[in-house]
Amino acid sequence: MKRWVSASEKRSFLTWFLQHHRLKRIEARKVLESILNNPHILEKVSFTEKIKLNEKTIVISSVNSDEPGFEFYYNQRKTSDPSRALGELTGNPSEKVNLILHFYGKMLNHRYLQLIEIPASDNIKQYEQYERQSKAADAVIEKLTLKKEKENIKKQIDEALDQRDEQLFKQLAAKLSELEKRLLR
Repeated sequence: MKRWVSASEKRSFLTWFLQHHRLKRIEARKVLESILNNPHILEKVSFTEKIKLNEKTIVISSVNSDEPGFEFYYNQRKTSDPSRALGELTGNPSEKVNLILHFYGKMLNHRYLQLIEIPASDNIKQYEQYERQSKAADAVIEKLTLKKEKENIKKQIDEALDQRDEQLFKQLAAKLSELEKRLLR
């Protein structure tokens, strides 16, 4: 789901984040403040949940998270030096920057969830999983329906035997045989 997110939405969320969460690394706050104070950089920020080694990615964690306090990925490298990230951001303000924030309750925070960029491949995987689950559920429902129908036919066979109705018995026996074949598929 690649939806455009305005700079004001990003600014609003990051401001809220800085006001409500204490970061593990003080320098990480300076990186976020630098992003907030530079609209051209803020415009290029994308919120994500996956580290992209071939793109600039900043990972920042609050004190309530088990994740490292600060990490910066760029050019297939990783550093925990916020000044390196600041240098890259100000030196190349037109390049895309991915931002991953770790804080308590982030998957329940609707403002954050609206900012996250979800790759199309994840949507495809979710759809394929849904299709598999749907087919499995349909198969279970069909099997249960056939079993219920089988029980009903057996009751009707018993009634046909009680009434000594040979023709009805043969029809129901044929129907039961067909049903059992369908159940074995």
